[in-house]
Amino acid sequence: MGESDSKSNVSSSVSAKAVDFTPSNDVWYIDGSVVLVTEKTAFRVHGTIMAAHCEIFKDMFAMPQPAISDPDTETYDGCQVLRLQDSPANMKHFLKAIYDFSYFQPGTKTKFPIIAAVVHLSTKYEAAGLRQRAIDLLATAYPSTPAAWENRSAQRLVPPFEGEHAAYIALATENDIRVILPTVYYSASRQPLAEVMAELRKVSLAPNWEIFADFVVGREQLFRAELKHILAFLDVGFTRPQCQNTSVCTNVLGNARNHILQKITDAEPFHQWCNANSCEVGRTLGLCNICCTTIENSIKEGRKKVWEQLPRMFGLGDWETLRARDGLNGNGM
Repeated sequence: MGESDSKSNVSSSVSAKAVDFTPSNDVWYIDGSVVLVTEKTAFRVHGTIMAAHCEIFKDMFAMPQPAISDPDTETYDGCQVLRLQDSPANMKHFLKAIYDFSYFQPGTKTKFPIIAAVVHLSTKYEAAGLRQRAIDLLATAYPSTPAAWENRSAQRLVPPFEGEHAAYIALATENDIRVILPTVYYSASRQPLAEVMAELRKVSLAPNWEIFADFVVGREQLFRAELKHILAFLDVGFTRPQCQNTSVCTNVLGNARNHILQKITDAEPFHQWCNANSCEVGRTLGLCNICCTTIENSIKEGRKKVWEQLPRMFGLGDWETLRARDGLNGNGM
């Protein structure tokens, strides 16, 4: 960055007893006007740049600043020192996102720890642009539209990792990002309950967020909704216009209906398998071509109904409100 060679050019007037930190190897600008210290790591940056990106720093630097000559003012090489209660790793990612556009680009694969750092500090210091960029990236992993969910594997820009449900829930609750939560809960609902609960116990609960209750109640409502809407083709009154072999197809569906309780307890419950494989259900059961198409369409319609109800199941309102509050209206996620 052209700054590392400057670290040896510190003014001899600096008091040795005041220096209890080490200049960052990543973010240190010789012409910077302020030194941000997190734990034992210091970052030399420009007050004007920080103010341009962050409302908190803008307000801070707009106030009358103490004179550098004031003995009560901590300085380093003629720069005011600000001591912040953030981790050095988070601050490094945040500052690099501010200074280097290529480090935190929209639409580019980015690892979760970098995004999490930007979320935490853009929320804390009110850097709206960076916060929105981070939310947009998170939404590729846990999107709010059914089309984006179906293409999630190909479109997600945040690589998956073990234990990510708890990590996403913690990040979202701590920073009031709600739009990703319905699909995080939805994905977690596919795991055995004991595994999910063990994972959720790792989450530090933010005030007023009843994560355990929201998840357990929502999981039960999701189960009931999928039985009702995804398996609507097993209802006795389900109509199959133009069925090519009424007696055979009726018997097949009757047998499937009789065995549904067994299949619900499978490693992949029958309703979840149907949801994920709508085009294969009729053929797997041995139905005629017309009934295969009818059932596929019924499952797809049921999937839409379940999806629209998803946020409300977990106590999160509706999709439209969630997208609007978190800036996702119109971006397809």
